[in-house]
Amino acid sequence: MKRLALYLSALLFFAAPSHAAVYSGTGTVYMLQLFDAVYGADTDWFSLVGVTSMGACKTTGPGYVVFRIRDNPKGQRMFTVILAAKTSGTPLTVFADDRVTDSSGYCYVQYMD
Repeated sequence: MKRLALYLSALLFFAAPSHAAVYSGTGTVYMLQLFDAVYGADTDWFSLVGVTSMGACKTTGPGYVVFRIRDNPKGQRMFTVILAAKTSGTPLTVFADDRVTDSSGYCYVQYMD
């Protein structure tokens, strides 16, 4: 009986779903990089001062996390908010899931406050 309980609990352990966490970070916009069509879609990115770690999301230069912006209508609206925040010095809170990355491992913005 104990052996059966052990096997069932082991089976349950391996069958349980695992989820990456959605991370958040707050800071002022450090850098906003935009690229033309030569570089392809979804290559624009930004980083926030003080956001140095968010799960498995990759960082750049001074150690700030890179957030990719999708090339779609929602990404265009996000770009507008990011540009306004950079211009005014207003802090942004960005949320990203470290499972949602580009081929280089940089995280895409999920949503912002």
